[in-house]
Amino acid sequence: MANYYLVLLETSGNQNFIFSTNKLKENIGASELTYQAGTFWVSWAVDQVNQQTSFKKCSSSEEFRKALNSQSKLEETPTQNAEILVGASGKALVLTRSEEIAKKIIGQVTHRALKKAPGLDIAGVFVPVEDWGKDGSLHQAIAEVHKEFEKMRSGRPSPINRFLRLPIIADCAVSELPAGTFEKLTKAQEHDGKTPSRISLVSSVKREIAPKAIERLQAIAKPYQLFRTINDLEKFEEELSWLAIVHADGNGLGQIFLNLDKYIDTDNRIYADKFRDFSLALDECTEAAFRSALSVFADDKPDEKDKKAIPIVPLIVGGDDLTVVCHGEYALEFTRVFLQEFEKQTADHKDIKAIAKKAFGVGKLSACAGISIIKPHFPFSVAYHLAERLIKSAKTVKETVTCVPTDQIEENTPFPCSAIDFHILYDSSGADFDEIRDRLTPEKNVYLHNRPYVVSEALEEAEDTGQQWAASHDWSALATKIEELNRSETDPKYKDRPKLARSQCGELRSALHINKKVADAKYQLIRQRYHTQIFEEDQTQKSLFHQDSDHHYSTSFLDALDARDFLTNAENVDNRTTGDDQ
Repeated sequence: MANYYLVLLETSGNQNFIFSTNKLKENIGASELTYQAGTFWVSWAVDQVNQQTSFKKCSSSEEFRKALNSQSKLEETPTQNAEILVGASGKALVLTRSEEIAKKIIGQVTHRALKKAPGLDIAGVFVPVEDWGKDGSLHQAIAEVHKEFEKMRSGRPSPINRFLRLPIIADCAVSELPAGTFEKLTKAQEHDGKTPSRISLVSSVKREIAPKAIERLQAIAKPYQLFRTINDLEKFEEELSWLAIVHADGNGLGQIFLNLDKYIDTDNRIYADKFRDFSLALDECTEAAFRSALSVFADDKPDEKDKKAIPIVPLIVGGDDLTVVCHGEYALEFTRVFLQEFEKQTADHKDIKAIAKKAFGVGKLSACAGISIIKPHFPFSVAYHLAERLIKSAKTVKETVTCVPTDQIEENTPFPCSAIDFHILYDSSGADFDEIRDRLTPEKNVYLHNRPYVVSEALEEAEDTGQQWAASHDWSALATKIEELNRSETDPKYKDRPKLARSQCGELRSALHINKKVADAKYQLIRQRYHTQIFEEDQTQKSLFHQDSDHHYSTSFLDALDARDFLTNAENVDNRTTGDDQ
């Protein structure tokens, strides 16, 4: 007989929901609704079935985590009907005492979504936990409930069907949805005589909850100051020449959760507690890494009243996920610091370190990131899709940098290695990832890029072939090339070493797009004059290219040229050349 039931509530189509418009106040509002659906809404439903108020006052991520940890155990408290195992942005797992309670929780959360978040696609399923007293039955139920959810999701209609266009309805001013109301104007806008635009109900609810999102995210970002108001967000969009969408995601988490029964005790109570501890630890590490990376934007911390908002809008910060919109020129450095800090944070967290050690032979986790840098009016949805493709490219490190096999570690197990792939979109005509990379492959087996780049600093425990590949894709080597391109001609540090002129960079770029032979010939003509050995990938052949184990030739010279204006941090922002110095 089944003792308990396991409920899975999860959102779908988050990308479309969050990035359906280019209005940051709607993006951040949509992200907040997604977060609340998997955390506050679920906890409030659990409070109702438990006839408690344990989660009632939760308004921040930290308060929610504390409330999760203070829950009573289901089997120890006969009056308790439900216990949350996982509560994260867009996803929750809840253990219930009966099928009726499981249905009630799903019903309350989905009903709230229909009323409070039109357009949000959230659904729930449940499965029995067969024999709670049998070790491993909870682990099995978690696998089964995810399979059940995929079956259910494949047969559900899209939430877009809720917004019918017949009879004919006016268009929303900022999305493809039908208009349902008018935007709310500020007193200043009313005074200036602005006419309110027609907007959809979806846009309306996103805008209404955006201030709550700013408040919650500000608590995560302390001591740094995010944008205080919606008006500040709108000015941010208007003033920047480049925006970046950064999407980062943990590596190997699927493997860990799939095989968690191999890494922790399968006694169901111990398993439930460790499962929750691990999930909460991921939250804490991601938030801490995010906070550390904010130092890229500000090199000091003035008094609260004098703090200037840093140019970043976090959308998702939690679990092993990070999605932000930020000043394009800071994006690469911010992402590097975040990934390295994520590794450090997980290596220092006891609830992660022990499990990672069993899974990978080294006590830390890693993550990869995709960065699309765009002009502000470029469609965010397209840019995010490109960032997702870039993160898939970055995650090829899992196939290349692997663990040394042992009795516990299987062959080809990915080694915790963080990497970045990026692209700067100078025009809107070429946003398809495959087309972008095809244009950078002018000859068979010759690549005019060297992406992705590895940012992990310690790979000594990885398999040798992976270490060699990582060395040729080292982020610090790319940063050194960019520093050389951006250095000041008058810097005494570079005495008697002429700077490579932008005109020469342009000629090398053109030569690279002809073929490898022409590019190397052109490089060797200027090599001695400009002392440009720093750009050599193969010093023996005096070539801009290096050859990998698959006999492919790659160069990082174009990567450095592309990224030279996008590796800013608070320390070098005033020292970079403007690009007009040559």
